[in-house]
Amino acid sequence: MIKRRSFLRSAIAFGAANAIPEVKAFAPDKGRLKMKLGVLSDIHISPRKNTQQWEKALRAFDKWGADGVLVCGDLADFGTIPELELVAETWFKVFPGNRRSDGGEVVNLLHYGDHDCSGGTYRSSGECVRAYPDEEAMKKLIIPFNDRKAAWERCFKEEWAPIVHKKVKGYDFILSHFSKGEPGNYHGDNVPGLEEFMAKQNLDPKKPFFYSQHRILRSTAGGPHVYGQDDGKVRDLLAAKYPNCIAFCGHAHLTASEERSVWQGAFACVEVPSLCYCVTLGGRENGSRSGFDFLMSGINNASQGYFVSVYENAVDIRRWSFTWDACLGPDWSIPLSDSSAKYSHERRAAEEPAPEFAPGSKLKVYASTGKARNGKMSDFVTVAFPLSQLVDGIGRANDYEVQLEHCSDDVIRVLSTRRVFPPNYASGYEKNEGPVVCNFRREELPVGELIRFVARPVNSFSARGKALASGWIRYDGKNIPPK
Repeated sequence: MIKRRSFLRSAIAFGAANAIPEVKAFAPDKGRLKMKLGVLSDIHISPRKNTQQWEKALRAFDKWGADGVLVCGDLADFGTIPELELVAETWFKVFPGNRRSDGGEVVNLLHYGDHDCSGGTYRSSGECVRAYPDEEAMKKLIIPFNDRKAAWERCFKEEWAPIVHKKVKGYDFILSHFSKGEPGNYHGDNVPGLEEFMAKQNLDPKKPFFYSQHRILRSTAGGPHVYGQDDGKVRDLLAAKYPNCIAFCGHAHLTASEERSVWQGAFACVEVPSLCYCVTLGGRENGSRSGFDFLMSGINNASQGYFVSVYENAVDIRRWSFTWDACLGPDWSIPLSDSSAKYSHERRAAEEPAPEFAPGSKLKVYASTGKARNGKMSDFVTVAFPLSQLVDGIGRANDYEVQLEHCSDDVIRVLSTRRVFPPNYASGYEKNEGPVVCNFRREELPVGELIRFVARPVNSFSARGKALASGWIRYDGKNIPPK
């Protein structure tokens, strides 16, 4: 057993110095290193906004020696040609002539997303209105209202087509530019012509190849409830004919702290987080999705991406916070030499241990006052407890279930249930410090009744650890003291 901080020191040792991952040229169980990729999505470049993070990520990939940089769409935030020009300007600033600073070639694996090609003018955004005060003038700059092929070719100095086949170090990449409103793709949730295109590419069935589109392949990475899925046709095509495919998709902005962001079934798929801002799955008190009467502010945004190392027998994916220059968790390593579906969500649900609190952990309950998600001041009862422990680097809690229980004679029933993320959930493993806190409205507590609070760590696949519990008290409306 090792303590959490010991694990973190070993897990992020590569991030010391210049925060650039070290990669071995040979690993006994993986073979020789064949290719290195920087992978991003949803960079959302708007007039002189976000270019610093875009340049920072590109310079990290340059220093690391990336052979290609993949961006899964949403390059231009408001879908305008001047924004696309900024994307390209920054690319060639870091990679003049598509060359790294050491002279090596780096392949542009960028493609359009829905912000680039949906034709919206985003007038609900105050930033959009400030940047383009005249909507009619703005419409003349929208990429799909112009010639999207000509705009791309002028900006990136390469030929454009709706679906592109490129090669990096001998590996095949199929890139699908987002299209919406075109024949066969009214809603933008499929890729017309993909099956026919791929059938002509002579892909080696014994070698992995990489596919990328903007929207998430349905019911794969991120799970069945993640935002931004397509209609499932591409997933069915890859599952039926291309078991050697590794797909990368964006659009959801789901933080890579979420273990369901990697998936294996008949092929493999990875959800790529946003370089601009990341979100969480819904339902948690401090999650980034709204829609309920949540009692806590959403957790902080984050700027994330992947360093991908392709070996002869495995593809390693290092999850990275560009905000903190730190690792987001243990690497994912997708094996290429077997079909065991190591990252199947069903398999991980069955095999991964439930997270557990360290021995001696205690749960505290105190009265507090603060703002709910709607901005209104409220009287709370706050439950606080430490993070669950890691044992040999595994057993991480994705979030925590906190319940208010009521006891009547020999019957215990749950009056209220909350789910809450740990603080700094999306900021990198080393920043994920406790305590975890969860609020209940004071009026939820039944006066004159016997009550207590319990908390359980929950992993990404719904396995719950043993509960921490407060003592039973007969609540009189006043006998929970302030912190």
